[in-house]
Order: sequence, then structure tokens, then C-alpha cells
Amino acid sequence: MTDAMAASDSPYLSNSRRLADVLAAIQVMGAYSIASQESAQWAEKLGDPVSAPSWAVILGDHPEFFRVSGNWISLRWRHGYDRTYSREQSRDLSHDEIARLAADQESNLTRKPLTSDQIEALMKTAIELHSREIAHQQERRWLTPMLFGVLGIVLGAILQAALK
Repeated sequence: MTDAMAASDSPYLSNSRRLADVLAAIQVMGAYSIASQESAQWAEKLGDPVSAPSWAVILGDHPEFFRVSGNWISLRWRHGYDRTYSREQSRDLSHDEIARLAADQESNLTRKPLTSDQIEALMKTAIELHSREIAHQQERRWLTPMLFGVLGIVLGAILQAALK
């Protein structure tokens, strides 16, 4: 979202069910054993979105949470971790353990899943961002009639002065 966008252009306000999709994606992508997948693979795990035609659109609209690189998508927080998580062993490996892995085993490492507290923090952030967008939109609603009222007074004064 650019600074020039109006509040109504906010992805959080584009559809009344957008927040539900964002929360679902955070939960699944945060806890899933693979950190980065193609959009079609995430669509299989997430099911059908309710606020847009595809998950790629939704996740691309929210760069504050999701990293989209070509057709590959990951949760930003997980992308910040090194590839040290073994899906086979369901744990992070030490640097020594990684050094002893064969090349094909090392290529199977991924970024570790988030903890439930981390997922909860991301969900709270999404809810807060959504709430702020709604508040911002409501704030702008009362300003419009007031500005038109002031504009009417100014135009009336100009017209009255011109008619004299």
C-alpha cells in the first residue's frame, strides 16, 4: 500500500472477511513444517480464501506478514530464521549436526515453525492493524461533511460579495 492510497484502498478494508483470511494464513504458515512453498501448495493447505479470488492476491496484499518472491510465498518471521530445522526429526539442528549432514540432507532443511506465542503475536498484530484501519476510516467520515460545510460558507461569502 502506498502513502497516497486512501483508507478505503486498505487491503484490510477491501473485503469484510479479509481479516479472517489473514489470520488463517498466519496460523497455517506459522505452524506448518515447511516454511516456503509455491502459492498453489499453500492454497492446498489453506483451502479456498473468502476475501479474494486467490491466496496469492491476499498474501501479496499483506507484505507486513508475508513474503512473496515470484511464485514462492513464506511468512516473513519464519523467513528471518536460518535453515536449521529438520522436518524428519522435528527439531532445530546445531551447527555441528548440520556440518555432518550429506548435501541432499542439508538441502531438505527448512526454517523452524513459529511457537504458539509467536503466532499469537502475529495474529494480535493483524487484528490491531485491521482495527486501526477501521478507526482511521471512521475518523475521515466526520471530516468530509465538515469540510463541505466550510466550503459552502466560503463559496456563499464569495458569491454574496460578487453580487454586491
